[in-house]
Amino acid sequence: MTAAVASAYTGLRGSVRRRPVGWLCGVLCALGLALLVLEFAPAIRVFPGSALLAFVLLLVTLGIGVAVLGRVRPFQAPPRGWAWSGVAWGATAATGCAIVANGGLQGIWFKAAGIDFGSRWGAALTAPLNEELLKVSGVALIALGARQLVRGPLDGFFLGAFTGLGFQVMENWTYAMNSILSGGGVNADNDVFQSFVTRVGLTGLGSHWAMTAVAGTGVGILLAHTERPVRRRLVPAALCLLTAMAMHWFFDSPLLGSTAGLAVKVAVNFFVAVGFYVVLRRRARRRARAFLLSPESPFSIDLLTRGSRRRALRRLPLARRPVAGLRAARHLAVVEEYAAGTHGPAGSAGALDSERRGSR
Repeated sequence: MTAAVASAYTGLRGSVRRRPVGWLCGVLCALGLALLVLEFAPAIRVFPGSALLAFVLLLVTLGIGVAVLGRVRPFQAPPRGWAWSGVAWGATAATGCAIVANGGLQGIWFKAAGIDFGSRWGAALTAPLNEELLKVSGVALIALGARQLVRGPLDGFFLGAFTGLGFQVMENWTYAMNSILSGGGVNADNDVFQSFVTRVGLTGLGSHWAMTAVAGTGVGILLAHTERPVRRRLVPAALCLLTAMAMHWFFDSPLLGSTAGLAVKVAVNFFVAVGFYVVLRRRARRRARAFLLSPESPFSIDLLTRGSRRRALRRLPLARRPVAGLRAARHLAVVEEYAAGTHGPAGSAGALDSERRGSR
């Protein structure tokens, strides 16, 4: 975490505004975890070894996912606390509450439209509503609690991706446990491995991380450009959420029911999320480049990419590199503010003045 961002986050954490948001998130995460424990405690007691195996396998995928998302985030990796807050919400509050909400809504479909319709379309009509709203509500709460760290659509995209990843990993664990029960517990470890291969190897690239990244972009849009009327931000934000719901509906629908069809669904969701990322990244890089090349910028264009920063550090004597690296991280926090596109002229001048004072 850079010095400038850490300072902003610490100040916000102590504010009156953030404390209720933090308490609410903590209570809801505890509630979701309690619901998960209540639901799966009997299975864990009977199959503790297999439950632990599923947990370890998915914990490894979680670590890889967080590392990859942090690496592809432009400019620098996100603050760890910020990223893991999204993971925690997705894995506890969203997943636990979704178990209750999904069961209730699916019951309505069965009663209203019959068993055949509910069996075929129940998941596609239930999960996009309940799960996407539960996940994105956590993105919104975390964003409001750490306002300085969610400055625009790209930050919303990554916070959504971390939140969706947490949900995806915990949901995969619940599927592994359910596969043990549906198989009668005869070969529990094999059921865990088969579930892992299907849920991670086959569908992982186009699952919840991609859906919630798209929905999270809308949260970033709402928080960015606050000088614009709310209605001008609500429409694109709503479209992002509806796109995420459509991705989820397509993924869970009985359409393209074969294995090849499932691969098509995964590819569609993956490329939709990648398309959002490419557009948002390009815009952020363009704003950052324009700022770094402008007369008002006191910083080097070497800040723009990780590779150029590494090459610039290698040109310095070894003894000067640690201090230069810290200075670059502090400068990069200001560049990210411009890349987010939230600065007006007054805000830009204020950010630069603050950084110049901090560099003295």
